[in-house]
Amino acid sequence: MKEKYYYKTPLGWISIVASHLHVYEIKYIKKPIEYSFEKPNKLVEKVKENLNIYCLNPNQKFVLPFKFEGTPFQNSIWEILKDIPSGKTKSYNEIAILYGNSRATRAVGKAISQNPIMIFIPCHRVIGSDGSLTGYAGGFNKKRWLLEFEGFPIQKSLDL
Repeated sequence: MKEKYYYKTPLGWISIVASHLHVYEIKYIKKPIEYSFEKPNKLVEKVKENLNIYCLNPNQKFVLPFKFEGTPFQNSIWEILKDIPSGKTKSYNEIAILYGNSRATRAVGKAISQNPIMIFIPCHRVIGSDGSLTGYAGGFNKKRWLLEFEGFPIQKSLDL
């Protein structure tokens, strides 16, 4: 059974949807409308621990049991995103090429915009082909902060 939990991180409030076996969603929220004081299950505790570790050292590789509930195409794109290392970026076109269809750039962008698992499926590491910081569900400032925090040279990408 899926349950929703809320957690305040240095990045802001996050909602976590998980069962005892899988993590289905990690999303930014403004502030929880309701807040449960029930003790989270062990997997949610592990997600919270991993979020805290990320905020101290984003260069670690995290292994959590994610369960994607997207289309086969979306699931493939989200799997590709998992392999973008901290401090590195890929363009939408590069993701399309890795998927095997260089003409699927727009579809890739749409799939990335629907990523249900923020931070651990690092859609913030996807930028425009010209190096521009494109949209992000958490907002432009959060994307910029995450990339700088991970060591990506933002000034270079913005050609400043």
